[in-house]
Amino acid sequence: MATDALDQTRSGALAALGRAWRGLVWFARGVTGEAKYDAYVAHERAAHPDRDPMTAKEYWRCVYREQDANPGARCC
Repeated sequence: MATDALDQTRSGALAALGRAWRGLVWFARGVTGEAKYDAYVAHERAAHPDRDPMTAKEYWRCVYREQDANPGARCC
């Protein structure tokens, strides 16, 4: 009986730890911009299945070129 309660507590803690880790990974991908490239690829495949999406390197070059050409309200 006590073993069952301990097992449930451990599995609950592991589940919570897993959720926390997935949340941390999600946050880090958003901060670093990695999620933006994934969203771009998903859009390209859905909206333009006839052409290959840019590579990550090409995508970031395009993004940075656009930012340099149109700085907008950036602080730097």
